[in-house]
Amino acid sequence: MNPMTVRAIFFNAAGRMRAGWRVSVFFALVFALGPLGGFLIGSLYRILAGGALTSPAPHAPPRSLAFSLLAYGSLMGGTLLASAICMRWFDRRPFRSLGYRWRERGWLECLIGFGLASAMITAVVLAKMVLGHLELTWRGQALGEMVRSMVAALLVFTVAAAFEESLFRGYPLQTLLLDVHPAIAVSVPSLLFGLGHAGNPHASALGIANTVLAGVWLSIAYLKTYRLWLPIGLHAGWNFTMSAVYGLTVSGIEEPISAPLFRAVHGGPAWLTGGRYGPEGGVLATVVLMGASFWLWRTAWIRPAGEVPAAPSRTPPVHEP
Repeated sequence: MNPMTVRAIFFNAAGRMRAGWRVSVFFALVFALGPLGGFLIGSLYRILAGGALTSPAPHAPPRSLAFSLLAYGSLMGGTLLASAICMRWFDRRPFRSLGYRWRERGWLECLIGFGLASAMITAVVLAKMVLGHLELTWRGQALGEMVRSMVAALLVFTVAAAFEESLFRGYPLQTLLLDVHPAIAVSVPSLLFGLGHAGNPHASALGIANTVLAGVWLSIAYLKTYRLWLPIGLHAGWNFTMSAVYGLTVSGIEEPISAPLFRAVHGGPAWLTGGRYGPEGGVLATVVLMGASFWLWRTAWIRPAGEVPAAPSRTPPVHEP
């Protein structure tokens, strides 16, 4: 094969490694750091637990809040480290451009996302109740128990959301936006996001499709702000409200929430309600996600806090301190 042809496969006309290869290196680094992080987490948890750590069954909930936070924190750290390496070596971009600048309304974007996602899940729940496919019973917990459960759930779901947003809407989406059409840049991480849930218990074709759609919804949230705070708020609010408030299954997995506010008894056709996979596996969630994605894309209410980059550059703005 002609050396120029080989070079063209890996590098663009500007002499920079093509975005697809840079994203592939990023995921390779994440997967390489994963086993190391898992070993360190297991060792640390043994020390904290004061004994041996037995392996849970596949898809079993984490044994404790400490384990959950350590596990997601380790994954988050590995993802950010892989992002920093790729941004420094391949893109020559500062780490702050990844989208974690807290100033200029970062906290507000996170709260707005949390509230919007909570309203979306509540709309799905109300639709199921109106159709007679869901009954909710107030558990009547003691105030102390309820507060502890809500705080634990908030911590776990927020850290988990930050990890997944960094993994899919962080370096991969942002790097693809630099080199390819936005539709392709959004589609690739969203497909990977959906396929990443394909092995979950009770996963279905519709559930995976809805997860891909959720990836598009979260990508639009990034494109509206060029930061990760809004997607993190949406992601955390969606899972928190579904599990900690209404006691529903999240993507087929029972999260480590011992005392949700409500006890849920649900039925109806799985294609409509999601069945054992949870609301994300049904058409009701499809309708809500499509409507929310369209509204988020069209609304002028949510805009970047800083300067919007010129369209041809597709480069996220860098906010100076």
